[in-house]
Amino acid sequence: MHINETRHSLPQLMQILTPESSRTMPWVNGLGNTLEIATDAHSHHGQSDSWTWRLSVADVPTRADFSKFPGVDRWIACLHGDGMSIERSSVWTTLPISGEALSFAGEEIVTGDPIGPNVKDVNWFLRRNRWQGGMRVHRETGSTIAEGEIVVIHGVSASAGSTIRCEGQSIKIATGHTLITSARVIIESDPESVLIIAWASAR
Repeated sequence: MHINETRHSLPQLMQILTPESSRTMPWVNGLGNTLEIATDAHSHHGQSDSWTWRLSVADVPTRADFSKFPGVDRWIACLHGDGMSIERSSVWTTLPISGEALSFAGEEIVTGDPIGPNVKDVNWFLRRNRWQGGMRVHRETGSTIAEGEIVVIHGVSASAGSTIRCEGQSIKIATGHTLITSARVIIESDPESVLIIAWASAR
């Protein structure tokens, strides 16, 4: 699904992806699978790894080394389950479950270890020579703002009380749906909602 496609009569440079747009992709290291939620890969008419940005959610059933992504900056947070720890340079860190995601370089040697069953993590990937940005998991009541040349908002659990204000419109995102836009976005949500918010601007 490329960035120029529009749906649901939204303004140009804005689209909503349905759950059917996601696809399951094997890990680069062959140890698991990832649900690819949104990417610009198809806009480059290349192979599946031709993306310059990518948002995905992965099941982490057991301890495993991360795949390496040279030239890529990554952000990661724990989305479901009791938590997840990662090892970097012999130091263990517990991933955030809310707020700003942990950032690291795709070249790093990283090991992930889930705490209990049914752990999922969310990952935001940006080609370092093209983009700078960030990601957060929004579980709080109230408003937050995201702004960038690319803003991706995914409804993990989107209640009727969550509203996204963008380009003068009020947009509701259902659970499993994803908004992609290039604008200043105001997100208003309640405690029943869990949203992934990622953004990027050109270097």
